[in-house]
Amino acid sequence: MPWWMPYVISKCLQVGRHHNRQLAYHDVVRYNGTMVATVSPQQLADLLSSPNAHLIDVRDHHEWAGGHIEGARSIPLDQLREDPDRELSRDGVLIFICAKGSRSLTAAKLAERLGYETIYNVDGGTAAWARAGFPLVAERIAA
Repeated sequence: MPWWMPYVISKCLQVGRHHNRQLAYHDVVRYNGTMVATVSPQQLADLLSSPNAHLIDVRDHHEWAGGHIEGARSIPLDQLREDPDRELSRDGVLIFICAKGSRSLTAAKLAERLGYETIYNVDGGTAAWARAGFPLVAERIAA
């Protein structure tokens, strides 16, 4: 169990039901019935200030090239599924992001099933990040 889980459990402010999964809220971090925490773009900005944070963008390469968060590592979901242990670090915090949050949640749950700890999913993905006023970096694709 991650070091922060007892604290989160003890500080839960609200418990509810959503899609047959129990949701627990602590401040604004949401736990969706798994050990994967869902964070807002603002919380992501704070997490990225940590030197041991690994931001993994699971969108396809052409989506990533069109605009991604600086410092993000592009690992498309299909590539991640092929050999997650080759692609992911067991050291530090894993933060998954995609366009809207669905593919990144799939990737985060995969990491959880494989025993990775301290896993986050960005609620709303890069779309929410951009709507919150944070910058995206675009890459030129060679023809």
